[in-house]
Amino acid sequence: MLNFSDRLFDTIKKKNSVLVAGIDTSIENIPDYFIKKYYDKDKNETENLKYILFEYNRRIIDAIEENIVGVKFQAAFFEQYSYHGVEVLHKLILYAKNKKLIVIFDGKRNDISSSAKGYSNAYIGETVVFDKKIKFFDCDAITVNPYIGEDGIKPFVEDCERYKKGLFVLVKTSNPSSKDFQDLSIDSKYLFEKVAEKVHEWGAGCKGKYGYSDIGAVVGATQPDAAKLVRSILPDSFLLIPGVGVQGGKVEDLKYFLDKNKLGIIVNSSRDIIYAYKNHIHSDFEKSSFIASKNLKESINNAIA
Repeated sequence: MLNFSDRLFDTIKKKNSVLVAGIDTSIENIPDYFIKKYYDKDKNETENLKYILFEYNRRIIDAIEENIVGVKFQAAFFEQYSYHGVEVLHKLILYAKNKKLIVIFDGKRNDISSSAKGYSNAYIGETVVFDKKIKFFDCDAITVNPYIGEDGIKPFVEDCERYKKGLFVLVKTSNPSSKDFQDLSIDSKYLFEKVAEKVHEWGAGCKGKYGYSDIGAVVGATQPDAAKLVRSILPDSFLLIPGVGVQGGKVEDLKYFLDKNKLGIIVNSSRDIIYAYKNHIHSDFEKSSFIASKNLKESINNAIA
């Protein structure tokens, strides 16, 4: 089995794209005409919820798949609907995997030792049930929060090595208040630089044939100056870059995130793709999402060429 970084690299080359679609869908943002068409009065609310949430996201994935390398499922937008939403999440993960898309679970999970291992088992590893090993979500990669330290990250790193999966560690996030902690100075370095150094250390033992580590970093598109520092520390890691578009990140700043080969990034866009219909690109939401993803893919490619 190929390392995660190799699968990601191959997919980028095959698709000529570094674009990842963030699936952050709430029912209230699904077009009214779609809900009216598929809402069944003979079913209860949760049955309608599950069907409509799955069907909308499935159609988005179908519409944009040629323009993206993968999908990033944001846990909160499914967990808000309790186990009904988690059921839909599981179905969508399987659907995306069957389309050979890279699947990233964006749950920013972490806890100490055995609890972290439980999260890792669920999303990128295996869980033992009655002496049988079962892969439940079986995502390609997961986002994690490093605040607890190495003992909370180690179970994920071990499963990345064991199952050839990927990890994206929060290093410098796109939100304005990231500076509250991430920009604190420690030994003449920013805290996010210290975290990046740890990411480099954790990823040293799981590199693929192309030389990239399976342990990468999340660096917000709104942080180009920080990206230069992070890239100098992580020359062989993929950077997952959220924040382009609605959050204020600029496509033209992506050049600061690239490695020496003008590679090593994947760029996430959520609302600009899944709710593209709100910008009146096209009356049909699927065509709107296709056009938005195609335009963004081309815009990114031009900016990083």
